[in-house]
Amino acid sequence: MKIQRLNMDNSWFIEFGGLRMLIDPWLFGEEVDFFPWFNTQWHKTKPLEVEKLPSFDVVVVTQKYPDHFHLETLNRIKPKNIIGPKSIQKQVTSKLPEAAFYSFNDGLTGVLSSQLNIHHLPTTRLIDPIYDALILEDGTSSICIASHGYPDILKKKELWENLPPVELLISPFDHYELPIFLGGTVAPGIDGLIHLSEALQPKKIVATHDEDKHAKGMVIKFARITKAPSIASLEKHPIFQGKILDINNYNIHTL
Repeated sequence: MKIQRLNMDNSWFIEFGGLRMLIDPWLFGEEVDFFPWFNTQWHKTKPLEVEKLPSFDVVVVTQKYPDHFHLETLNRIKPKNIIGPKSIQKQVTSKLPEAAFYSFNDGLTGVLSSQLNIHHLPTTRLIDPIYDALILEDGTSSICIASHGYPDILKKKELWENLPPVELLISPFDHYELPIFLGGTVAPGIDGLIHLSEALQPKKIVATHDEDKHAKGMVIKFARITKAPSIASLEKHPIFQGKILDINNYNIHTL
């Protein structure tokens, strides 16, 4: 298994199960939710240059929102295959007609003739934003990608309890809260990470979606962000001891 940051937020390269994947690539430009006056964000730390991207087989889009489904980046890198939620299928077909699209909502097995299977963990939230999680597995080990945490993990136990052991958990460490009329909890912070880790018992944990980005618009005026404690402090908790990977560069890491 290989993993590499592509930005300091939520974009990753993962090689696992016989596939090379880009996860939520956003490598330049802004992300705009609905209207610029509502929410506009852009990176403070420059992402990996497009020209330096590793070769990849497929792009995996974990959420429908533009910081995950960044069309400007996708148009630049021109993926041949895209995996994502059904909610983006029409946009992919319209904006990226040469890409084959595969929905993860009903699960995927033997993705692109590889050993990789993808399991969808749907949220039980009734209001937007709707934040799902994914488990990637190859029959031997698993990776859980919960880019906004996953407080419903015990409610969905039947979807993951018989899967291979979780080698890597990718989830935010920071707590990000909006008023309920804007969606409420965006990321549940360390309490949510403890809950998820106690359920899945991952061997390694890496933080994602915690970049301190530039932002303007209405959303940032209401946002309440609590940064996570240092890794040294977190590792005093039994659930995190020896498990946290501090990936703060663009090097490829082999697990």
